[in-house]
Amino acid sequence: MKSEWRVTSNIIGDEKMYAVYRLIDAQKTDHSGNREFAGEYLLERGWAEDLAEKLNIMGGETIWDT
Repeated sequence: MKSEWRVTSNIIGDEKMYAVYRLIDAQKTDHSGNREFAGEYLLERGWAEDLAEKLNIMGGETIWDT
């Protein structure tokens, strides 16, 4: 069972960037091999939070899941 969508951050170059991800198997440890990302890194945390919220409202599915 997949987890809800969440926001993570990473320093890329000199800039903090944000991505939306979920765990592929919510019962397992959070690590890079157990993460699925929704698109690319974003410059603003608010954009990532909005995307995560919308994906969770939509039932967590993306165009990649269809």
